[in-house]
Amino acid sequence: MASKIDLISNALILIGDTPINSLTGGSRRETVANNLYDGIVQNELSKYRWGFSRKLIELSKLADPPVDTNQWASMYQLPTDLIFLITVSPDNHYKVYGDKLYSNSSGALYADYTHNAPEDEWPPYFAKMIEYALAMDFAASIRDSSTARQEMAAAYVNASRMARYTDSQQHPQQPIKSNPFANVRY
Repeated sequence: MASKIDLISNALILIGDTPINSLTGGSRRETVANNLYDGIVQNELSKYRWGFSRKLIELSKLADPPVDTNQWASMYQLPTDLIFLITVSPDNHYKVYGDKLYSNSSGALYADYTHNAPEDEWPPYFAKMIEYALAMDFAASIRDSSTARQEMAAAYVNASRMARYTDSQQHPQQPIKSNPFANVRY
C-alpha cells in the first residue's frame, strides 16, 4: 500500500515536478505538501461514506449528567478518530455538541462513522483519487499554473467518480423497509 511520501511524490510527478524522499526539508514542495496533505485527505474522507473507512463501535456513556437534563437523558463520548458521524443505533433522538453526543437513550448506543483511516488501509482506487486531489492543489501552489490545475481538476473529477463507483460495488444496497408514500396509493 502507498505511504504518505509515495502519494505526495506521485502527485508531484502528475504536475511535472520531481518526487521527494522526505517532508523534513524547507523547500516549497515540502512546505506545501506538509500544510495541505492532512486537510485534503480528511476532506476527501468526509465527502462520501467510504466502506474501507467505516467503523461501528459502542459509544462510552459518560458518568456526568448532560447540561440540559430536561432535554437529554445521557451523554456519550464520541471516538477521537471520528471524521463524520453516519448514524447512531438504536435509532433515537440525539444531538452532537463538540466531542459529545447527547441522547434521550440511557442504554447502549452504537455509532457508525467514518474514521481517519491510515494510508496502509486505503484501497488503490482511493489512493489514486488522493494523488489527483493533491496534484490539483499542488499545481497552483507549486507550479503556479492555472492550466495544470484545470487539467488536474478534470482528472480528479474522473478519479473521484471511479473511486466512488468502485467503493459502492463492494457493499450491498440496503432495501427500503417501509415506503408510506407508496402504501397510501393502494
